[in-house]
Amino acid sequence: MPENNPPITILYEGGMQFVAENGTGCKIPVEPAVSMGGSGKTPNPVEYLVTALGSCVGIIMVMDFSRKGFKLDSFTMKIDGTRSKLCDCFFEKLHLIITLSGDMDDHTVAEVIQNTMHTCPIAAMFKQTMEITWEYQIIDRIHALEVQNQAHWAL
Repeated sequence: MPENNPPITILYEGGMQFVAENGTGCKIPVEPAVSMGGSGKTPNPVEYLVTALGSCVGIIMVMDFSRKGFKLDSFTMKIDGTRSKLCDCFFEKLHLIITLSGDMDDHTVAEVIQNTMHTCPIAAMFKQTMEITWEYQIIDRIHALEVQNQAHWAL
């Protein structure tokens, strides 16, 4: 039986600042993009959508590696997007760049990513309106620490 998610409440804080609160009391700040009056200091709704995709894919991949008995030492994902020519608030394409290290091989990583893209509900929703592509790189543990320190989102 599917899990019922608690309700989300959006609270207006003044100016262009909002706070989203879930049923357990967890709060996250939200504001519009800078082009719409946001300060740029808080994620906007589109950034949270892309974050939801990356988080869902990452969670499912880590769970799948664990189920298969593989030890993951590091995991970093960068997501780049191509905005629509009709309206820059839409994406035509999102590209996931996954960098990981651990006890695994190319075949396993490719299989886990492919399975994840079919089982992640956020990816399934996104694929209805845009193309999602990905690439991955398996690196050694020392290089993994450098990559994690340089990780960032580019939207």
